[in-house]
Amino acid sequence: CTTVKAPLPQILAFVAWHKHLGAAQIWVHLDDADEINADVLSRIDGVTPVLCDADYWAQYKHGRLKKIEGRQVYNIRRIYDAAPLPIVAHLDVDEYLLPSRDIADILDDWDDGLPILRMEPAEALHDDSLPDDIFTARQFRRPFPKGISEARRAKILGDYEFLLPYNVMSHRVGKSFFKTGVENLRPNIHVASLSPDGSRVRTSHHPELKVLHFHAQDKASWLAAMRNRATHGAYRFNEPLATFLQEADPAEIDHFYTYTQSATPRLTEALQAEGLLIEAQLDLKEKVAALI
Repeated sequence: CTTVKAPLPQILAFVAWHKHLGAAQIWVHLDDADEINADVLSRIDGVTPVLCDADYWAQYKHGRLKKIEGRQVYNIRRIYDAAPLPIVAHLDVDEYLLPSRDIADILDDWDDGLPILRMEPAEALHDDSLPDDIFTARQFRRPFPKGISEARRAKILGDYEFLLPYNVMSHRVGKSFFKTGVENLRPNIHVASLSPDGSRVRTSHHPELKVLHFHAQDKASWLAAMRNRATHGAYRFNEPLATFLQEADPAEIDHFYTYTQSATPRLTEALQAEGLLIEAQLDLKEKVAALI
């Protein structure tokens, strides 16, 4: 399932890609309760739009939660508790599951006894030479592995190494599949906890599962959201990055973005040398056209 407040083409791209992978059912929680988008989505087989309007939130004892993270958690837990499928997941509209083989086979082989299966994130790099594909990127950066030296990090990020200690702007935890019907399991945005003590279920990323995150590949959109993310969003948990983005002038921010977020030969070659570069061509416009 997903929780979205996005233009219809982006929603359709998300739906088309995950139906292409074989998703049995997709629940699109429309955070802005857009009835026009709901009508379009309702015509697609295997897609259930959910209007998150006043009536929807009246079902929850706390009403509509102020933070999007809380609303996302409520939505995935509602689906999980209904147990409509043996395995469910929550992805954002700008996140795209990328398995290295048929996803059904990966899930069939899931026999480690753990109730969650984690996907490693990979952030899209900006490339203005590419034609628009709704979400547009072909190269993606993986997080730094544990134990990588400062010198090796600096070969990739230069003087900005201290701003991006994990090589990603957003989350490095990734996302997860959840087995339904597990007593006391409470899915969260990224992983899950077990009641009653709320201890986190700990497991490593699955080697065959990536989630491509189109977080900063659109420079204009990233700039528009940057300062809010630094003060109220994900960047506030990275104090050096948040401070830099709030205090830097436009030229400094432009240099930072070009050096660390753009698919320049220097950056992609450095990532490739460390085994941290993923390449994928999603052809989203083509998949949307086939969908509708």
